[in-house]
Amino acid sequence: MKHELPVESRVISLIRQLQEAGFEAYIVGGAIRDLLLGRTPKDYDVSTSATPEEVRSVFGRRSARIIGKRFRLVHVQFGGELFEVSTFRQAPDASASGSRRHGEELPEHLILSDNSFGTAEEDAWRRDFTVNALFYDPVRSELIDFTGQGIDDIRNQVVRAIGKPQLRFEEDPVRMLRALKLVGQYDFALDAATENALFAALPLIRHAAPSRLSLELEKILSSSYGDRHLQAFHDYGLLEYFLPELEHAWGTPAAEYALNLLNERNCRVAEGLYRNSISLAMATVALPFVELECDRGPGELWEDNPVASAAIRVVLDRIFLPQTMMNRMTESAVRVLSLQTQLIDPETVEDSLFESKSYAHARELLLIRTAVAEEDVAEAERLWPAAARRRGGRSGRRRSRRR
Repeated sequence: MKHELPVESRVISLIRQLQEAGFEAYIVGGAIRDLLLGRTPKDYDVSTSATPEEVRSVFGRRSARIIGKRFRLVHVQFGGELFEVSTFRQAPDASASGSRRHGEELPEHLILSDNSFGTAEEDAWRRDFTVNALFYDPVRSELIDFTGQGIDDIRNQVVRAIGKPQLRFEEDPVRMLRALKLVGQYDFALDAATENALFAALPLIRHAAPSRLSLELEKILSSSYGDRHLQAFHDYGLLEYFLPELEHAWGTPAAEYALNLLNERNCRVAEGLYRNSISLAMATVALPFVELECDRGPGELWEDNPVASAAIRVVLDRIFLPQTMMNRMTESAVRVLSLQTQLIDPETVEDSLFESKSYAHARELLLIRTAVAEEDVAEAERLWPAAARRRGGRSGRRRSRRR
């Protein structure tokens, strides 16, 4: 059907270049959902009839890089932005599923390889949910809903698995996380069959590749909806499998404080006040548990000593298990947390603190704490200016708003 959507011009140009090379090409997935909901997409994914090698030949080896093993696609640098370009897939055959991996017994239908190329329609029917299975050609302004339910489900805010829900989750348990992220971020609701299948499939999340689960956690922490994602995971019982330490602490003063801090951080990211730093989000979630480890209550910072330094690392290693965070993110979070006890009186600290590469994030966490405590954020901003302002630049003070 004809439908005008406000797609960025460089995305249209990328699609047009593939089409002019003789290939079908569409915007797929979440970007279309966001556009139909009147939201600005975070990014655009493109799907095409071109194989990864053909995509690389269209854009050149310097601009296009083939990545992935389980699911091969192409990262294309185009118009100053990175795009994921995938080839249409069809449902994988039995040889793509496995019963064992590294000696581990696996679900019968778990997909270990997903590189069977197909048509656009076949690609739509092998996707996870109807709201993610829409295809849009921005050159011709054509919206295609192969399942016949995607547009209505977006309008009605329904998450509906395509085909048999239990099979969809067994094929890829990470789909359970994606379903509940839709619940948390968009206030969607699972349809009855999808909900029942999800409850039955929760233990299967243990069979997902650890690298994929860690990547999902990074996406949650970098988003401005992470607190709502975690709430949805808790509500549906998935958090126990995904972040068991956080689930076991759920409802305690430390966990409530952590969610309030993360909510405040997310508000600031959504308003464009902060970058979506994963390490800052890690420090934000971990701070109340460091306080608890040091026998302090919520909002009561620890004393700066070797015991507290060890507690910071213990908590960061424990709270995100069994997921594995990148070392550089963890080390950055350690520095941000360690600096909190120094951000007491700006007149007593060395000027070198303001030059520290961790000062900006440490200051952001200080302002988050101040806002959650309902104290004077403007005064804290004045006392602790941005490092650029300390050197004579401008800090650009901005308003904080709780969501």
